[in-house]
Amino acid sequence: MKKAVFCCICLLLLTGCWDRTELKQLGIVMGVAIDKDPDSGEFIVSTQMLRPGAISTQMPSSEKPVEKAVTTGKTIFEAIRNSNLEFDRKGFYAHTKVIVIGETLAKEGLLPVLDFFQRGKEVRGYVFVCIAKNTPASEILGIETGGIESIPAFRIRDMIEDTKFHLKGTQINLLNFYKESIGSGIEPVVGVLKIEKDKFSKKHVKLSGGAVFNKDKLVGYLNEHQTIGYRWCKSEVQSGAVSLPSPVNENRYESVEVKKADTSIKPTVKGKEISFTINVKAEGIITEQEVTTSLEDNTKRLEHMKKTEEKMNKQIEKDIKLAIEKAQKEFHADIFGFGRALNKEEPKVWNAVKEDWNDRFAEVPYTVNVHFKIKSTGLMRGPSQAKN
Repeated sequence: MKKAVFCCICLLLLTGCWDRTELKQLGIVMGVAIDKDPDSGEFIVSTQMLRPGAISTQMPSSEKPVEKAVTTGKTIFEAIRNSNLEFDRKGFYAHTKVIVIGETLAKEGLLPVLDFFQRGKEVRGYVFVCIAKNTPASEILGIETGGIESIPAFRIRDMIEDTKFHLKGTQINLLNFYKESIGSGIEPVVGVLKIEKDKFSKKHVKLSGGAVFNKDKLVGYLNEHQTIGYRWCKSEVQSGAVSLPSPVNENRYESVEVKKADTSIKPTVKGKEISFTINVKAEGIITEQEVTTSLEDNTKRLEHMKKTEEKMNKQIEKDIKLAIEKAQKEFHADIFGFGRALNKEEPKVWNAVKEDWNDRFAEVPYTVNVHFKIKSTGLMRGPSQAKN
């Protein structure tokens, strides 16, 4: 009797997962593009789904590695579910790499657009968010040329991650966008994707500049130089190449690679006046020189390094001021975190000014101090010279 009861219990416990979804029934979504239909006002959602058989290493296929489903709906969720009316896979979003938003939607506000992804928790917080400039977001996601990676969403993700090697573009993920748009004392800047053509008229996607938001609404763009200044000011510089006129010959250039950088923003309160000091400390190496003047002498080499440091100091300061001027005069948006710095150092003062901070930020005085150090001129003592 005991054995019979035991067997019955085991049968009950060993039942299968009746509500599971088989892997072959899922469409693994790599990227999402969201636009707005100007006529109906409905969302247009383009999902880029992986075709596993096309990327198999054991059985190579000539098929495209992804399939794109385009659907519409009054909400993002409705549009996504509508894909099941014409597509044979249910979207699985846990591996999504990038969400691209059209300009029109971004100007209206992103929080309602991104609510589904944040609320449902199926999309992870580190997925990148980008703005499609001067083109539909769906077209950005559909460009299949311009890199080695065959999956467009992967290629865009890699481009965004590579901002650690250069200064002319920026990035933000879903979680940080929420933190900066909902929080106080800082406004978000989002990566910008646009379509360009090469000399053969072949289209490719370019990551360039930054999209400035006031809360969750797009208010304008930073160009590449302003983006460089923004990243210096926000202490988001890991590496990058800077080209400068040579101290020896202004018509020739040399390249400096940034190796280390750190920026701090220090508020000063005197009565009712609030000001800020931006301190940048960085170092790098000279990686390239077009001039052929010999630097064999230690004194000359040190003098050359000092002049290059001075040029770097001036260039970084110039880029930072360009970014701050744009943010203050045109956008009235504190994208650098001056308010956060004030809240950290002077919380009582911050509580008194936070309600109209962006208006105050537009007039706040600031000082920029840059200290850049050249650590090396490379392995050679000076540029190569042809011998007579």
